[in-house]
Amino acid sequence: MGKLIALGLALVMQVGGLLGAHLYYSAKPRDVLIVVDTSYGLSAYQTSMAKWLEDYERSQRYRDFHYATDKSYLGDGTANRDKLYRVSFGSMDVSTLDQKYPANKYSDRILLTFTEETLTGWEVIHFDK
Repeated sequence: MGKLIALGLALVMQVGGLLGAHLYYSAKPRDVLIVVDTSYGLSAYQTSMAKWLEDYERSQRYRDFHYATDKSYLGDGTANRDKLYRVSFGSMDVSTLDQKYPANKYSDRILLTFTEETLTGWEVIHFDK
C-alpha cells in the first residue's frame, strides 16, 4: 500500500510540475524576432523561406513571433508574416540591424537571408538555390 501511495504522489507531483510549467510559459512566452532580407534577389528564395517559417513556427511552443524586414518592423502575428515578401528593396545593410532590433527587446533574433552575412547575437539562416 505504501508503494502505491508513493507512486500516486510522484504522479501528482509530475503532473503538477508540467501543468505549472505550461501555465507559466503560456503567460510569459518568449519574443522571437524573424527578419527577412529584402534584397533584390529575394524572389528566388521566397518559397524556401516560407516553408522554413511554417516548419519553424510549428515546432516552437510558447513563442510570440514578430516579423520584420531588414528595412522595417512589420508587427507580431501571422498576418504580418504574409507581408514579408511583398516588396524587394536594395541591398541589405547588416550594420543597422542591431540598432533597429536590439537584443534586449527579443529573446531570439533570426535573420533569413540568401547572402553569406554573419552577425553576433543572431541566428542566421542561409538559403541556397
